[in-house]
Parts: sequence; C-alpha cells; structure tokens
Amino acid sequence: MTTYIVAGIVVGSVYAIATLGLVLTYTTSRIFNFAQGAVAFFVAVTFYQATEEWGWDPHLAGVLTIFVFSPLLGLFLWAVLFRRLSEAPPAVRLVSTIGLSVALPALAAMLYPSTASAVLKPSMLWSPAHEYTIIGVHLDSNQLAVVAAAALIAVVLTVLLQLTPYGLSVRAAVDSRTMASASGVNTAFVTAVSWMIGTTLAGTAGVLLGALRGFTIIQFTLLLLGSFAAVVVARMHSLALAFAGSMVIGLLQELSASGQFQRFLEHFASATNPIILGIRPSIPFIVMLVFLLVYNGLQEERFAIDTRALAEPVREVVVRTDLPWWRRLLPIAICLAGVLVAPEFLNGLWLAVVASGLALAIAFLSYVVVTGDGGMISLCQITFAGIAAALTAQFATNHNVPVLLAVLIGAVIVVPIGMLAALPSLRLGSLYLALATLAFSQLVQNTYFQTSRINNFGQGVAVPRPGGFVGDRAFYYLLVVLFVVVALLVRNLERSTTGLNLAAMRSSETATATLGINIVWSKFIAFGLSAFIAGIGGGLYASYAGAANMNQFDALLGAVWLAVVVTWGVRSITGALLAGLSFTVIPQLVTDHLSGRWLNLPTLLFGLGAIALAREPRGILYDSANRRRVRRRKRAERRPPPVETTPQPVPVS
Repeated sequence: MTTYIVAGIVVGSVYAIATLGLVLTYTTSRIFNFAQGAVAFFVAVTFYQATEEWGWDPHLAGVLTIFVFSPLLGLFLWAVLFRRLSEAPPAVRLVSTIGLSVALPALAAMLYPSTASAVLKPSMLWSPAHEYTIIGVHLDSNQLAVVAAAALIAVVLTVLLQLTPYGLSVRAAVDSRTMASASGVNTAFVTAVSWMIGTTLAGTAGVLLGALRGFTIIQFTLLLLGSFAAVVVARMHSLALAFAGSMVIGLLQELSASGQFQRFLEHFASATNPIILGIRPSIPFIVMLVFLLVYNGLQEERFAIDTRALAEPVREVVVRTDLPWWRRLLPIAICLAGVLVAPEFLNGLWLAVVASGLALAIAFLSYVVVTGDGGMISLCQITFAGIAAALTAQFATNHNVPVLLAVLIGAVIVVPIGMLAALPSLRLGSLYLALATLAFSQLVQNTYFQTSRINNFGQGVAVPRPGGFVGDRAFYYLLVVLFVVVALLVRNLERSTTGLNLAAMRSSETATATLGINIVWSKFIAFGLSAFIAGIGGGLYASYAGAANMNQFDALLGAVWLAVVVTWGVRSITGALLAGLSFTVIPQLVTDHLSGRWLNLPTLLFGLGAIALAREPRGILYDSANRRRVRRRKRAERRPPPVETTPQPVPVS
C-alpha cells in the first residue's frame, strides 16, 4: 500500500504543476486553456527529440526546453491567439483552445516523427536515481524532486500573486482592464507574463511526466484529464485547492490499482467487470462531477463569470434581406447537386469515403442544434453517436430488427441520455458545461464501451446494411435522402418558437428569462434533439462501415469533430455537410498522395481551423460570404453618384 501512496503523491505532484499553470492563466485572462495537456506533450517530445535524436545532454536539454522553449512558446501563443481572445465570448475562447489542443499533437508528430514510437524515458534528473528510506518508506531522488518541485511552485505562485506588485497588477487587470490601464498597469504585459509562466509549468509537468511514464500521448491525456478535475475542485481560482485536488486525484488513481482495493471491489463484482476496470481511468471525471454537484447543491457555486465579453463581438456585417428564397438556398442546393452526381465520377473506394462523410455530416448536424442554435459547448455528441451505433448493432445483429428501425430505436433511446447530459447546463456556464460533458463522455467510454458485448475484443459488433440498400450506390443515395430529411428537421426547428428561444438564449440567458421563456425546457429540447440526430448519424455510420467499432467514437476524438464543424460554420447546415465530407475526404487525399509525418496534416488543419474561430466565430462559409458583401458595398460606395439633370423650364408663349 505504501508503494501506491508514494506513486500517487508523485503523480499528484505532476498534476499539481500543470493545474497551477491552468489556474494562473485563467485567473489573469479568463481563458481556460483546454490545450494545457497538448502544450505539455509538445514541450515533452521536444525534450525527447533533443536528448534521443540530437544527442543533447539531458540536463541541458531539460533546462533549455523548460526555461527557454516553454516561455517562448507561451509568448508566441499569447501574441497570435490568446491576446485576441481576451474580449471574445466565452464559447469562442473555449473552442479556440480546443482547436489548439487538436493542432499541437499533430504538429509534434509532423516535426518529430521519431517520437511516435518513443519507448525510452530520458530524465533531466538523476539517472540512475538515488534510493532513500524515510520512516520505512522507500523513495528515490527523482520522486522527491518531483514532489519538492510541486510544493515549491505552489508556494512561489502564492507569494507572487499575493505579496508582490505583479500580483496586485494581476488582480487589478482581472477586476477591470480599463481601470487598470488608467492606473498605469500594462495589462498586456501582465497577461503575456502569465501565459509564459503557465506554459512553463505545463512544460515542466510534461518533461517530468515523460520521465516517469513515457512520452506517449496517452500519458498526457491522463495529465490533461487530471488537471481538469483539479481545476474544478479549485473553482478556477484557488491555488491551495488546486494543489490539494491534484494530490487527492493522484492518490485515488494509484490506490485504485492496489491489491487491497481490487479485493474490496470483488465483493461487489468480478475483477473483469468493465465498470471495475473503468474505475481507475474514470476517477478524474468522478471527482469532477461530484464537485460540480456538491458546489451546485450547496448553492456555493461561485464560478467567476467574465462580464467583459458576454455578447458576441461587434463586426462589420452586411446582411442581405432582399434576396429571393432561391438565392438563400443556392449554397446548399449546389452542395447537394454535387453530392448527387458524385457517384457517376467516383470509384468504389472514393464512393465509400464520401458516403462515410455523409453519415458523419448527419451526426454533425447535432452541433448545429446544441452549439450553433443553443450556444452550448457539448463534447459528448460523439458519445451519443457511439451509444446509438452500439444499440443499432445489438438490435440489428442479435435481435434481427430491421436495420433502419434499429437505427431509429437507438437514436430514440439516446434522447433521454442526452437530456441527462443536459442537467449540468441548467446551472453551469459554457466552460463547466464543456468539462461536464467531457466527463460524461469519458465515463461512458471507460465503462459501457468496454463491455464484452459492445467492445468484442476491440473488433466491435457487425452491423448489416438495410435491406434493399446493400449496394454502395444504393446506400449512398439513402444517406443523401436522410441527410436532407434531418437538415429540414433542423431548419424547421430554427424557424419554430423553440428555435427562436434558443437564439435568444444564446445571446443572453438573463434577458431571455425576463421575457418569460422557459430556459430549462429549451435546453432539454436542444440536448435531446441533438442526441437524436447524433444517434441517427452514428447508427448509419456504423451500418455503412459494417461494424459498430467503439474506437471510432473515442471521447477525445469528439474535440476533433467539434473543431472541424466550427471551422466550416457551426450555425450552418451547409457547414455541417462540408465538415462531414472534409473529415473523411481530406485524410484519404493525404493518405493517397503523402506519407509518413504528413499523415497528421488533416488533424493539424482541423485544429488550425478551429483556432481561426477567434477571428470569425461563424466559420469559413459566413466569413467568405461576408467578405464578398463588404467588397460589393465598398465598390458601390466608390462609384460616382449619377448626375441628375435639372429639367429646363418650358417657355410660355
């Protein structure tokens, strides 16, 4: 047991270092860096590359990557991204950092291809480590260094924020940037330094974690999830609670692997039960959900609301209201026409690629409802699709239900699950809703998706194609028809009273509530309908692929789904269609024409597209259309006005 306690303290210390950086950057800028784990991974693989590929001394490489490369990376990210997000709406900030979390690992894989199979664990500390025995507990020098570093960082940050002029400037900038600037505080300098410190702490956690567990993306995913849970415990601002929460999460994770704990659980279920197996990786999310409910239930929720950017930024927008109906529908008509004639020019492989994109496009329409119309960031749409796909496979394969009926039943069953996931949205803002839906998604992945009848040793469960649509072309046209049907459903929702309520709620929940609109019911409808749409897309995607493989519905892949949808336009049906097609077509193009490190190019592009949301939150389609309208208006303004001729009076004879 002592061994697990020591390991838990060490892991908790690494979590604490990353979490303290998250708290610092959020405190100073009100931007939650969803990419903290990705930053840690990027710095860690840079350290690995320097030591194992370039032959640098580990101590020198560690000092340079942590104290030179990390702060410069933070300064760069602040200059090109975070600086522009300070006055953006909360949803824009969150989605932009989600895009960064998608782009950085892909960029690391392209820059350092050798780290993809990293098996060594170089350390900037002692190698080999010195062994000590303290009060009967066996420790090594590296473990002591990690714990000491976490404690020292916590103390230094507390002193820095509470007892120094910099800390006073930080508090002033957080309270009111305008008043702080009027008082002579350089708010840009304050936030830039905070981001440099935050990325330095992320890099420190990454290098230390790599030395302990290895330089693989899986380990840094665990770091990301553990730090998120600790931030919720800290309510985004308390350094002491962040440190304590990180330690508790690390201890719980390691103790859950001990023999004593496993024997205790065997009193309730067998050791092979998926719920038992899923407890350890799910501990951060269990802690996160518990604290969200406790803070809410005790009415002690004091999560900071940033009033600097509650509405969308004012941008130059020229809206054409005089267009006839056919002009407004022209973009989607052109896309559908291209999709309809595509089978005439596609071979078997490319027909399958485009058809898979159509099935995903149906699932992506769920983002139009919940995020585009409702303004709520949901990271569990991919889980709704996965649950429906698994149910479709069970009904169609094991109970001989017709496939299309099985798809519909699976989607209907997911509706109450979607409403259950909507519960956190009733009291939580965009950030905490995103974290809560991520926690829900991970819990489902670590438990339900791991059951033997669903996982089937990683192979999934076979799903037949609908009767009469077994051929690729026939199923392709079925997907086209179903996409049109679901798109019309979404369009009808937007024009209905519920859609108008969602649009009002997206702008201001407070103002919407004063009008007597039932916000709770509107959120339930948005989540329930989005779960239904995601379920339809997930079941069709599994049917076309031939199997419901849960690896295709990984929880963190949901961040990539969201990134590609917001790139094209999360409020646009055409954007959802193009997002689904690009999600399958672009990777296939890269696979056919590129190789090696370039295979990560599509993921990088999807992440960069979401980052561009900071410039235009309505996506590429809206941005390009708006630019054309602005250019036309400016050309019209430059034209000389027509010369008016004054009629000459007719002489009277």
